[in-house]
Amino acid sequence: MRLQLSLADLNSLKSDLFHVTPQVPLMRRIEGAARALGFTTYNGLRATLAAGPRDVEPNDRSYAEFLGLAAPDRDPPRVVSRAVARIAVHRAMEDMPQLTQRGFDSTVPITSQERKMTFQELKAAFLARRQDALSDSAMDEFELAWIYLSRQDRRKTINHDFGSYQLKHRAEDLSRKFEMFTHLGNYVSNGMLIAAAHAHGFRIVRANATRAGA
Repeated sequence: MRLQLSLADLNSLKSDLFHVTPQVPLMRRIEGAARALGFTTYNGLRATLAAGPRDVEPNDRSYAEFLGLAAPDRDPPRVVSRAVARIAVHRAMEDMPQLTQRGFDSTVPITSQERKMTFQELKAAFLARRQDALSDSAMDEFELAWIYLSRQDRRKTINHDFGSYQLKHRAEDLSRKFEMFTHLGNYVSNGMLIAAAHAHGFRIVRANATRAGA
């Protein structure tokens, strides 16, 4: 999974690594992260990003081995890949303020339970869903969706007959049907498919906006 990283993203990366591996000294964490992103040192990573954003491909095993956390008989902890994915998802959520794992979300009640809630309760629930969209499980959904979209051809026009909901099921089939990337699970939310499309640079248009001619 190759995602764009900028110099301004390093603080978010450091914060994420601290929450996952707080027992590791700061300098060792960031040096390990630099190696996991393909650099020899953290100073080298900073110098490269100072010249402009760069696509990076996280290697969780490299990070785990550098910190002495790797076990040869199991997959390494998904520390750096989730941290970098979280940066990409957060970027998508900044550009799309209504994005949650549901897709384009709002305070409008959908379920019978939500119809009993006050506006303040609906607002709090919406904000909670926004936060949930940055969880570890959401990052795994994002990566599975990213992998699926990376294998698709691009077209010049919007496909009005095929939306994110259909695509998210196809992304799930990588794991469910073809038993690939099973370490990422076998579920992709609509919102994480949209976030992955944003990370790939696809033009995203809401269906109702498209029909209205937007």
